[in-house]
Formats: sequence, C-alpha cells, structure tokens
Amino acid sequence: MKKSWYDIKARADNGAAISIFDEIGAFGVSAKTFIQDIAALGGTQNLTIQINSPGGSVQDGTAIHNAIKKHPGHVTVEINGWALSIASYIAMAGNTIRMASNGLLMIHNPWVNTSGDADELRKAADVLDKTREALIAGYARSGNSRAKIIAWLDSETWFTAAEALAAGFIDEVQQNDLPIAASFDSTKFTIPARFLHKGNDAMSTKTEPLNVDEIRSAAVAAERQRCSDIRAEFKHFKNHDGMDEVLAACLNDGDCTARDAGQRILARMGRDAFPVGATHIESVVGTSQDSRGKDFQEACSQSLLIRAGVRVSNPSPMVRDVERLNITAMAENILSMNGKRTHGFGRADIIKAAMGTSDFPALLANTAGKALQQGYENEPTTHQIWTGEKEVADFKEQSFAALSEAPGLLEVAELGEYIHGIFGEGVEKFSIKTFGRVLQISRQALINDDLQAFTAMPAAFGSSARRKEADIVYAKLTGAPVMADGDTLFHANHGNLASVGAALSLSSLGEARAAMRRQKGIAGTSHIDPQPRFLIVPVALESTAEAMLNSLVLYGATNDTNNLQWIRNLTLVADPRLDDVSETAWYLAASPNQIDTIVRAYLAGQARPYYEENLEFLVDAMSIKSRLDFGCGVIDFRGLYKNTGA
Repeated sequence: MKKSWYDIKARADNGAAISIFDEIGAFGVSAKTFIQDIAALGGTQNLTIQINSPGGSVQDGTAIHNAIKKHPGHVTVEINGWALSIASYIAMAGNTIRMASNGLLMIHNPWVNTSGDADELRKAADVLDKTREALIAGYARSGNSRAKIIAWLDSETWFTAAEALAAGFIDEVQQNDLPIAASFDSTKFTIPARFLHKGNDAMSTKTEPLNVDEIRSAAVAAERQRCSDIRAEFKHFKNHDGMDEVLAACLNDGDCTARDAGQRILARMGRDAFPVGATHIESVVGTSQDSRGKDFQEACSQSLLIRAGVRVSNPSPMVRDVERLNITAMAENILSMNGKRTHGFGRADIIKAAMGTSDFPALLANTAGKALQQGYENEPTTHQIWTGEKEVADFKEQSFAALSEAPGLLEVAELGEYIHGIFGEGVEKFSIKTFGRVLQISRQALINDDLQAFTAMPAAFGSSARRKEADIVYAKLTGAPVMADGDTLFHANHGNLASVGAALSLSSLGEARAAMRRQKGIAGTSHIDPQPRFLIVPVALESTAEAMLNSLVLYGATNDTNNLQWIRNLTLVADPRLDDVSETAWYLAASPNQIDTIVRAYLAGQARPYYEENLEFLVDAMSIKSRLDFGCGVIDFRGLYKNTGA
C-alpha cells in the first residue's frame, strides 16, 4: 500500500514494515487512513516502523502514536535519519527503539500558528499546555524526571544517537556509515551548529563544519533578491485596484518567486475583466455549477480548515493561491464569479451580497460540515473497535437475533428423509434516538473573520457526538442491562461472571478465557468457542495491563511462553468511563466479526454526524444543524466476560 508519506510492506515472518519518510499530517495522509491500514494488519506479531521525518501535525502524530501503542504485536522503531518534533514522539511508541549512528532526534514544546483576540489566544495556550502534558508522558519512557523532560522541551534539545541512548530515548545504536538523505525544509528549526557540515551527508562527522554566520548571510541576501525581483514585476501595475494586497501576499509567501508573482498579477487583472461581446459574458462569468467556481470554493474551504488547525487530506493545489484570503475576500471573489461587481462595497455590504448567492453559504456550510466530520472521526474514543456496527431503516424498536450454532448434521439413510433443523435465537430489543445541536454563524462573525464560528465549534460538536456514542456504549457494559432471559448481562447463569473477583494475572486471564471458550449456543447443544480478542480495563489498570501484555516474563511466564501467545495478541482497550464505576473490574470481549455482543446502530443512509444549513433572515445569521441518529443494544452475552477485580 503506497501512500504519499509512508509505505507499508508485508514480510514473510508474520510481520510488516512501515516507512514514515516525510512530513506528518497537514498535506499528507490522514491519521484516520494510517489507523485503518495498521488495523488491517490484524494480529501481526512483528511490526517494524522506520522513521526519517522532520515532524508535522501534533494532532495526526498523537493519533499515530496511540495506534502504534495499541498494536498487539511487538513494535520495533528504527530511526534511520531524523526523528524531529512529533516524529520523535511517534518513535516513543515502540517496544524497542533503534537509531542509526548518524541519526538525529529532537524534542521541543508544541507550537501553533493562530490569530484572534486575547481570549482566543488564551484558549490556544491552554490547548498547547494540555498537548505538552501528552508529550511529557510519551517521553517519560526514557525514565527521566518530569523536570528534566520539561527542560529539554523548553530549550528545543537535539540528540545524536549516542546522546539519545544515554538519555534513555532509544535502546540501541545501529552502526551506519551510509549518508542520510533528509530533503526536508529545516528552516523551521534552529539546528545546533555542531550538526551543520559540508557535503551531502547532513549528519556526517567526517567533514569540515560550515560557518553558521555565512549560511545566515547567504539566506538573507537571497531573500532580499527575491523581494526585489517581485517588486520589479509589480512596477507597472501598482496603480491597479487591489495590487497592494497581491504584492503584500507575494512578499510574505517565502515560496513565491518573481515568476509566480507575474502569474498572480495576471490572475488579479483578469478577475474583473469581461469580454466586449455580450454573447460571451455568460460563459466567462459562469454560474454556481461552473467547475472553476466549485474548485475555488473547495480550495477556500480547505484553506480555512488548515488555518484553524483542522487536518485536511490531499488538499487542492489551489490552496496556496487562496491561503491568505480572509472571509470577506473569498466572498468578494465569489460575487465576481457570479458576475456581480463590488467596487465601493464595504465589508458588511460584501458579506450581505455574498449571502444572497448560493455559493457563499455553500462554502460556509461545507467548511463547517468538514470540521464537524473531522472532529467526529478524530475524537480519541475506544468503544468502536470492540463493538459491532449495524444500520437500521427507521426509529422503530429493533429486534436483532443472536443466532446460536447451526443444528448438528444427522446421518441420512439410503433414500431416507432429511430432517429440518432450527436455529436457536435470543432476541434483544432497542431503538435508535436522535441527538443534535444547532450552531449559529452570525453576520458579525463573518465580518470579523472569526474562524472559530465555522471550524473549531463544529469540530467540537463532532467530537461531542463521538463521545456521546462512547458514553452510551460503556453505560451498557457497566450498567447491568437485563437480557431477554431475565438475567443481567453479566450473571452466573450466563457463565460470564467470575465467581470471585481477582486482580489481573496470568491465572485470572486464563480462567476468564476458559470460561468464555466453554460457552454454548442458545440451543445449548454444542460449543461456539468465542475467542478473547480484547482486554477492556479502566485507566487505573492500563499500565498494569500493558506490562502484562508486553512483558510476560515479569509475570512468571518463564517457560513455554508460546502457549501464552494469545495474551500477547489481545488488544488493550482502556477507557476512563470504566473508572467512574469501578477501578478494579476488567473485561474480555470477542471480536465482533465472530459474535455480536454490544452493537452500535445508525440510521441507514445518513452521514455520521449529519449536518444541514439554513439562512435566518430575521436574525442575520446562518444556522448549521448537527444531528446523530444512534442507538446501542446488547445482542449476546456469550462474547463478553467480566471479573470484578480485587
């Protein structure tokens, strides 16, 4: 499976290798796709992750780190070149971490590009503080104190392989005399002078160091020349309307060359140009169905999401052309594409006129809808990996049959009659419900270029929808729902409740496994043998469970550890909702592909979550409604087991 910034290859030893050799997130493959691909590896026993990356999106990097941590097999991380910023945090997810002798590792505090008033900046600072706590927890793998890790983060600390080994960040240094091809943009980092060398190998210690002052002087001179060349392009166009804005955008864009500036000048001048012949006006201006207008709307939507810190997969090439436009400028462009001139209009007039088109409200709704979807998909919940999923046609009470084993085959004599067999079944009933909220985007928010109104707030609604699902699912797991036979989900009569609470151990897990595998079908005639696939614990037991799944020898498994491989293959699920009920109880669950236990049900044909917009004439606003049609039910107790712990 070839991706734009990573590659997954299967290996013959029941293993796989993943290469992450580019920036993470933003303009790369989404964390969602990475998680789906790593999940598709199933019970891979040996996973190798090779890293050569300058870092990137903290949001994507954190999700990737967590996905690697949850992988049931042994994960070996090999730092082949650079593991900088969030890439170094991803590396910390490995069970074993190796680093090339000429590699580099760097850690620093998270940072973000943002804008807004004092309150918005304070909110951004709060998010950064919480993000740093997550990084500190990951780097704690090194065994260093919290104070020392914070000091390294505060000072943007770089480590050679030997230094990383001494600091505890890696377990082994791999001798490697090959040059490392790190063709990344390093200008965002302050690389220590001791790492700057001549030659093709940026990390070689065999060549003469470059003069840092010479490097900086050359960079300054090149930037001055770039700006001078761009100003020369604008010399004959400075009196044209709007050229000051275009010039400023070109000068501020470090990637813009004089040739690029010339193209932007032509684009600006052509935006308000119309052919003389009236018969051609319609085809040039276009309509709301014009593909040019649709491409522009999509690029603007993606640009707004990126500016607000929302990850965008495979952004349009046009994003760079519109990334510096504010909301009013986008509205002005849409009016121009619809054949409406805005000369002499103020911000309020432009927004009002744009809201009268179909394209500008569609742009806002599309942006808010994508933010809503991203918030829903990226919310770090655990309930969806061990529960089943179904779609239902309506809100009526649903009846899902828990089918037992097929009836046994009977011997049929020559010319004998075949006997009809009947599936046993148990029926549990529940219905889906509607959950939703309405978000208003005011005219004032649009004039003020308030990104929070239709990016961060819808994303928060999406996250809330996913958390609502998790609340309902774990309430079923811990709330003792009554089954069709009159007994609660976990009951002695069901054979899925430990008679005496016991702490997590090889012995208690073995007893739980045996009890689950002895389960018979509803007809009670033959075994269905549910296989434990998930170990579900409160976060109070997460560290204990991780140690058990990854280091069996510490728990007495000194002989014949192959017989205990099933424990290593368990997927650990830890959720704080369980702690609210009990900090000692733990559960085993079978794969939903083998047997339905707790299932999530959604209304068929509806997006998750669904959104729609509506213009409100009386209050000068546009409302966006977020809706999730969701239900949860317990289908069969046979694939679940509970121990109250000790």
